[in-house]
Amino acid sequence: MSGTRTITNDLTGGSVAKKLLRFSWPIMVANLLQTIYGLVDMVIVGHFVGAHGLSAVGIGGQIMMLFLTVGMSIGHAGQILIAQQIGAGDRDGLGWSVGTILSLEVLAGLVFGAGCAIFSRQILRLMNTPPEAFAQARAYVLVCGAGMLFVYGYNALSSILRGLGDSRLPMIAVAAAQVLNVLLDLVFVAGLRLGAGGAALATVIGQGLALGAVTVFLYRKRGSLGFPFDRRHLRIRRKNLMALTKVGLPLMAQALLISLSMTYINAMVNAYGVTASAVEAVGGKLNNILYIVIDGMAVGASAMIGQSFGARDFDRIREIHWYAVGFSVSISLVLCVILIAVPGAVFRLFTDDAAVLAMAPRYIWVVVVYSMAAATMVAPFSVVEGIGYTTFAMLASLADGVVARIGLGWLMGRLFGLYGFWFGSASAGFVTTILTGIYYLSGRWKNRQPIMETEAAG
Repeated sequence: MSGTRTITNDLTGGSVAKKLLRFSWPIMVANLLQTIYGLVDMVIVGHFVGAHGLSAVGIGGQIMMLFLTVGMSIGHAGQILIAQQIGAGDRDGLGWSVGTILSLEVLAGLVFGAGCAIFSRQILRLMNTPPEAFAQARAYVLVCGAGMLFVYGYNALSSILRGLGDSRLPMIAVAAAQVLNVLLDLVFVAGLRLGAGGAALATVIGQGLALGAVTVFLYRKRGSLGFPFDRRHLRIRRKNLMALTKVGLPLMAQALLISLSMTYINAMVNAYGVTASAVEAVGGKLNNILYIVIDGMAVGASAMIGQSFGARDFDRIREIHWYAVGFSVSISLVLCVILIAVPGAVFRLFTDDAAVLAMAPRYIWVVVVYSMAAATMVAPFSVVEGIGYTTFAMLASLADGVVARIGLGWLMGRLFGLYGFWFGSASAGFVTTILTGIYYLSGRWKNRQPIMETEAAG
């Protein structure tokens, strides 16, 4: 097999800076393309539906993130597991890990897609959805729920590929999907006037295209996977399930905590009325631009750290950590400067509503605080996740998402009103930076064992 080119990419050797950038930039581009589509989606909805449409898409998107946490957690756990197996040279076990991940994602996509449709009304009411946006928000949620299997499936394949060291194929698939998304948005929202439901339909079709493209590619390239994989692997294997559960459950709890805390923040802002809700929807998209681009560096660093941890190369992990610090903070600073320079112009892309535009210059500083908190946590958090210590990641997220985000938001909201609420929520991420940073500096992470070795010993 050594003479055959495979999809698998060994990230345990070579220049750390070059490999980190080379592996991370396609993830950043893919994330940015998805976010740009989200922005275009909001622009089209804002101009052709109005402020209530912006509110509906913002609220619907937050609900969908809540339902997608399970699939994202399975995929994230799978990436960590596969990266460590690559680093440890466990090629035989990779096929079973891939099959178990795919099977779990399909099952979860079906279950949660159905749950999203069944409980959509109750969730929207809990979100304090403004009455004028309720019907549009429900249409958005129902359509996305119907296509959730596509999102789960694509997430599974992308996570598997990134664990194997391939970040370019997911980027290419996303690029094609987002071009289609924009075209369909113009047809469904601007042309057919289907409102927020039309925007959701464009998203679902785009995700289906991405899933189909990656599936076809992998099927055609199945002979160059670099590890054994066939139909017999397409089932849930107990040993791999236990390993995924050990890593994935804390990740799931972490994602749910963060999503629930953001849902709480969103619900509290909605109580201030449709203008505040629209600002939150646009501001949330801006936060996503900054966070998702930075998250590309986090995903890249985590995969590299996972492979290096499987190979027990601690010096390389330290080098990856410090490069990730420099890259993520630098990226965040550049993006923040751009937003500060033209706050009104950025918001005007989405809406002409005078009340929303009046709040834009001050809200941009909320985005800046949120961005710097996210950037500083990337490196130490990537170490914690890359080594598979997801229980600690969950505890850090509990302190961030529940204690700090809700606590600070509530306290500063009581003292300074709506903007205090926003600033308190945005600054909570520094708690995760402090906790994971202390753990990294302690060096105790070197004493942990790779995930599959721990499971075998158990």
